[in-house]
Amino acid sequence: MNPTDKSGLRAPAADFLRVASIAIVGWYHIWQQSWLNPNFTVFGFIVDIYPMIRTGYMFVYNLILISGFVLMLGRYSGRYKGALKFYKSRAIRILPNYLFCIAVFLILSNQPGGKYDWFGGREHMRLDLIAHLTFTQNLFMQSYTNTGLNVALWTLAVEMQFYLIFPLIGKCFEKHPLVTYFAMWAVSLMSKLYVFSLVEDTTMYINRLPAMLDVFANGMLAAFIFCRLKDTRQPGAVHLVLLLTSCAGMYFVARDVSFVTGSESQRIAQLFGASLFSVFGSVFLISGSLGWRGTCLVMSNPPIRFLSGITYNFYIWHQSIAVWLKQLHIPDYAEEYPNMSGNIVWQRLYSLYCVLFALLAAFLFTYLIEKPA
Repeated sequence: MNPTDKSGLRAPAADFLRVASIAIVGWYHIWQQSWLNPNFTVFGFIVDIYPMIRTGYMFVYNLILISGFVLMLGRYSGRYKGALKFYKSRAIRILPNYLFCIAVFLILSNQPGGKYDWFGGREHMRLDLIAHLTFTQNLFMQSYTNTGLNVALWTLAVEMQFYLIFPLIGKCFEKHPLVTYFAMWAVSLMSKLYVFSLVEDTTMYINRLPAMLDVFANGMLAAFIFCRLKDTRQPGAVHLVLLLTSCAGMYFVARDVSFVTGSESQRIAQLFGASLFSVFGSVFLISGSLGWRGTCLVMSNPPIRFLSGITYNFYIWHQSIAVWLKQLHIPDYAEEYPNMSGNIVWQRLYSLYCVLFALLAAFLFTYLIEKPA
């Protein structure tokens, strides 16, 4: 859904938060390949944003948060016309580029030396494909960590699983917002405590719907609060302070997660940090949409809305494009591991190429596949 709906309910901050979050997630994945040190100098002071880039995956939770926010905004605006039309609109929005992406990776992974040669051939391919076509790929090892069909697509599984239950949850939230909100939080908390206390390896559990219900719930509650406040007058300075506080909050949560050592401990920190992180994201959505007119203009203007419109395709393609460019020696390099050699020229040029190629792919696939569909 578009953060600016046709009934007049406008949430400008949703556009900006989506673009900023996708940018940081993209930066994280490109940094994994380039190792370009994420710091810069401002007036002689070194600004090091490594902790935020190191945990760039945390900003995926903002995308889930925005989904809950915009879905609920659609119900409050009167655009929701029943479950069947809702499912149809979501399918039209998601499926064209999703199926195109699967087709591309299916061809590539079936080539000699492709991923299906590594993971067990045709049988693995069939299981992987079935899981992706049913949006259950985040439930099985062969279609999640060992997939040949673009690992980034796990987020679409979580989204589609939530879409399936949203007509019921959305109806409950309209009638009993706080009860539904705390019920969603309770389910999420119980699932996280189960993972924390009983599961030795959390790899297969951190990116499942039950653990993310609190993030969806925060987005839905943010929509509720936004609609209650949108016709009232609040001081713009208050919203600006809240906006800056929310940015600082997201940074410090991401920073604290980055300080955790050990992959298992990091996953646990990510699992529980998502709740607080999305609370700050909710504050950003509300304060950034209800502040001064100038603030709202920064949050949503033609360039930002254009970038927001192609973020879906940027997200599902950027990580793979970064890997392909490196494999193809674009730009060229002589060292076996150019990211480890400290070749700063290559690191910068490679990072630039990754961004440009990903933006080009996002633009082409949005306007040649998604929009026509």
